[in-house]
Amino acid sequence: MSEVKQTVPQDAAIRETVRRAAEDLVRSSGLKPPLDLTHLKRHAAALTASLELDGRGFDHYAMIVLNNALWAPYFPHIALEQRLLLLPFCLRKQPGCTADHDDLGLICRSCGQCSIPVLSAEADELDMPVLVAESSSAVADWVEQGMIQAVVGVSCLDSLEKSFPSMIRSAVPGIAVPLLRDGCKDTMFDSADLERAMSVPQDAEIHAFPYRLIRKTIDDLFTPDGVSAYIPDNRLREEAVRALTAHGKHYRPKITAGCYAALNPSRADLPEYLKPVALAVECFHKASLIHDDIEDGDAERYGEPACHVRLGLASALNLGDYLIGAGYRLFCHDSVPPEMRAVLASEAAQAHCELALGQATEFEALRQPVFTVEECLLIHRLKTAPAFRVALYAGAVAAGRFDELRDLLHDFSDRLGAAYQLYDDLEDAADNPASAVDVLMRANGWDRETARAETVRLYRAQRDGIYDLLETVGDVPLKIYLYRLSGKVLNDV
Repeated sequence: MSEVKQTVPQDAAIRETVRRAAEDLVRSSGLKPPLDLTHLKRHAAALTASLELDGRGFDHYAMIVLNNALWAPYFPHIALEQRLLLLPFCLRKQPGCTADHDDLGLICRSCGQCSIPVLSAEADELDMPVLVAESSSAVADWVEQGMIQAVVGVSCLDSLEKSFPSMIRSAVPGIAVPLLRDGCKDTMFDSADLERAMSVPQDAEIHAFPYRLIRKTIDDLFTPDGVSAYIPDNRLREEAVRALTAHGKHYRPKITAGCYAALNPSRADLPEYLKPVALAVECFHKASLIHDDIEDGDAERYGEPACHVRLGLASALNLGDYLIGAGYRLFCHDSVPPEMRAVLASEAAQAHCELALGQATEFEALRQPVFTVEECLLIHRLKTAPAFRVALYAGAVAAGRFDELRDLLHDFSDRLGAAYQLYDDLEDAADNPASAVDVLMRANGWDRETARAETVRLYRAQRDGIYDLLETVGDVPLKIYLYRLSGKVLNDV
């Protein structure tokens, strides 16, 4: 039997019925955005079945409408000037449109021959920016850069389907208005749907994730002057500052600041005590890299001689140990509230113990003839999850919400760490005895492609487990942040 072509209901009454049913489902079920594609498909299928519309090709339309209903309650917390109205090229009058276009999109001449200038004027009245473009490929990047916070998009069903995985992975708040007909001419849309989407009012409480502020704060902190302000003047200071500033994206400190910001969505600034906390997280990370290079016998880091090659083994060990001590001292910095210090130090100590156990377990397993995939996954969790966990814990502690979120962030970090390492294993170009691919080859006598396919399956299972866990999160700003973090760390394979 051939697959039913997906389409938008042409009957306005059916579209209205689906919309109301989707809103009722969100209210009654307590579903919170974002919803990953697997869960969205399942709920949309149940929705069409309950309306006796299954089998008619409306499943993808129902997904879009359900996603709209999920985001609609969150839209009032997004400033109007941070909501992008995204319109498709095919709304222009064809043939005969004389408008130019650049790399971003159409440069409308407002000639009045199509609906674009009218819609643009309406958006302008609301202070909403407008983009007329062929695709939404740059939207997720603009959200991450802080240029926009949400999208109201008009597009054909096919384009919306293609953009869904990326938009969901990036947790972009969006309300989509599908064109009633596919194709690139004589297109039209339900004007009531677009008016409804554009007219969602702005609430007094605004949730604008401060990407730019976080980036600037962390970038300013990790300069020689910024770090030196927190490192005492001693014989290791110069090398410690170099280790903390010379290379790397300082991703873990940004996780700490991001977690804090997600838990304080209405706050427009970052507290001063977050700086030593974020710096401590990076101290631990850079110490682990120095020690890892020694243990693994790696001669280079960031394309340069590794620390132990440049300074000598003893000096590198001392520097790594010093950075660990500096991290604990920074957790107890004078600016950090006293009630936070013990929790930060205790959780970091636990993470250090797990990291050391992960390294020891890996060495032991590599010396044995039997090294199972279960052992491999355990090592992945012990070696990688603690770094994510400390960064997230530090943000939650700084926000005063650690107790309620500890278990969630622990489970999230474990799953993210395992998934990240499995993905990293797939990227290995050469043999690596500790990677899941090589372990599966040895344990089962498989060729590389078969072992790689099984590693992909394991990766996807871990990734799907992350999104299953996130369905338990009722705090929308936190859920958005963890979705975006997962999408940033992981990739679809």
